[in-house]
Amino acid sequence: MRRVLLAAGAVVASLALAWVHWLGLLVGGIAVGLLSRSWPKALASGVGFGVLAWLAFIAVLWDAGRLAAYWDGGLLLYASVGIPIALGLLGSLAYGATDAASS
Repeated sequence: MRRVLLAAGAVVASLALAWVHWLGLLVGGIAVGLLSRSWPKALASGVGFGVLAWLAFIAVLWDAGRLAAYWDGGLLLYASVGIPIALGLLGSLAYGATDAASS
């Protein structure tokens, strides 16, 4: 239970950081990766964090009334989907640092 609460706090803090700088996406991936129990869970958590960050971005666009224009964005749309997922996944590779240190 403690790990879940810690992960939830890290996700919220990382999303807040991502609001002002893209490094928050990487920090979020690192946080969920380090809190995972295995490689597959770390990688899935990193991708999940990236998807959550993208969904938060979609919610902001929807609230601003800009979602229809976003869907017509072409390459910008693809980049805005791929970047948070890739950075979340990249950050979650930090799990390997804890895995190597414990061996």
